[in-house]
Amino acid sequence: MIIMSDELLKQILDKINSIDTRLDNIETDIKDLKQGQQEIKDHLIQLDSQNAERHITAFSKLESVDKEVRFIKHKLHQTEEDVFDIKDHLKLIK
Repeated sequence: MIIMSDELLKQILDKINSIDTRLDNIETDIKDLKQGQQEIKDHLIQLDSQNAERHITAFSKLESVDKEVRFIKHKLHQTEEDVFDIKDHLKLIK
């Protein structure tokens, strides 16, 4: 049987107390990390919802721009036809 001195027992107890304090700190850190992780998840969910709304808005604006471009092309074509008819008419007058 091993007999331990009071000094050795005190050192062991101090070491155990030190380890216990470190474990308490680690547990606190883990709780803080979990809370931070949840906050990040919540923020990402909020951002995802905002991005969806922005995509819908952007898509709607793109559709509007596309329609306007098609209209301008149509009017340009009509104008080119009118210019052609005017030139053709001018040739007949000369």
